[in-house]
Amino acid sequence: MLEPSLSHSLRKRLLPALVALSVSCLVLFSAPAPDPIQQAVDKACEWLAKNQNPDGGYGPYAENRVKNTSDVGITAFVVYSFAKNSRQYKAPHGPFISKAVEFLLARQQSDGGFYDTKDPALQNYRTCVVLLALRTLDPEKYSGAIRRAQEYIKGLQLTEVKGFEESKHVTYGAITYGDGLKADLSNTQYAAEALYASGLSGSDELWRRLAVFVSRCQNAEKIDPILAQLNVGTTRDGGFRYAPADTRGPGETLDDGTKVFSSYGSMTYAGLKSLLYAQVDKEDVRVKQAFSWITKNFTVRENPGMATKQNPAAGQQGLFYYYQTMAKALAVYDQPIIKDDRGVEHNWARELSDHLVSLQKPDGSWKGENERWWENIPALDTAYAIIALTDCQAVLEKMPKAPPAPPAASPAPGSMK
Repeated sequence: MLEPSLSHSLRKRLLPALVALSVSCLVLFSAPAPDPIQQAVDKACEWLAKNQNPDGGYGPYAENRVKNTSDVGITAFVVYSFAKNSRQYKAPHGPFISKAVEFLLARQQSDGGFYDTKDPALQNYRTCVVLLALRTLDPEKYSGAIRRAQEYIKGLQLTEVKGFEESKHVTYGAITYGDGLKADLSNTQYAAEALYASGLSGSDELWRRLAVFVSRCQNAEKIDPILAQLNVGTTRDGGFRYAPADTRGPGETLDDGTKVFSSYGSMTYAGLKSLLYAQVDKEDVRVKQAFSWITKNFTVRENPGMATKQNPAAGQQGLFYYYQTMAKALAVYDQPIIKDDRGVEHNWARELSDHLVSLQKPDGSWKGENERWWENIPALDTAYAIIALTDCQAVLEKMPKAPPAPPAASPAPGSMK
């Protein structure tokens, strides 16, 4: 047995250590676990900032179609991802945004569109993403540029003013690329999102026309009379394709000459969110059929509907575009749990975010394995991933948290040996 004086001395020396240990344990067990989504986003933002081009923009540089110039659309996606994620970066946070915004604003043309006059392709795409970026950054500061961009995009719709009629022309209501008459669901869905996000009135006639075109891209139960004139049939599965009479996925020609185009994931999510932006009710048959297709084809492993037996790798085409379109569509649809056709419930935001985090490169970037649609450009894929993760994070934060596990029962006095 210790002498009383020695015991007191020992206790006196051990007390600070015991207090420190107790505080450490308290911090360890009370501190929230790090959010893997936020960690991935922060790491990705750091990678993007380190890979900014000398002209302030992002994306292809020396090898771009305009030498030594960043891409307007990819720069806009990067700025949008910086501004949209939970850190909500603004221009004063650093040159990684301020110089990029200067790069974009310098490329707004007299018609209101955002594009490089030396590379005038994809005008609508680029303008729509810049509009999303500026609206997210500071809608008041950039109100003039936003208003002009809105008018530019609205002017790209194929309407009666341009001689298009709903009952006669298959692309009526569509939004074009900006430099011709070519139109598709991808261009139209970006326009719908940008105009919706920037506050275009729900009573604007643009939405009714847009819904007409979007509906003609759906493999609906009944064949639209105009599509029948073009010998275009339907799979009747409720999913969407790239355009009323065209596709970027599989298709076939039947014995009678009818062309049938398969539905696929990215366009089905694009169609769903476009209808919702156009204020089509969730109980509308078009929305219900689209969501039914999604429940039957839900996956985060590939862009469903793209792969074929002859080309199974096609399911990896447009994968990051698919991820960000999926996240936005399901966030707007506002149903956090999806039950597939086997009765399995999917927390889509958790499954998608976990998968995206698992795909992140050690340096913080993402890069697709398939080069189609520019998905071998890390700056673009990384921006897509940040946007998708941010939507997932917002959905997960709104979901009810699981109650903490009850504490273990304390052993009865004297029961421990």
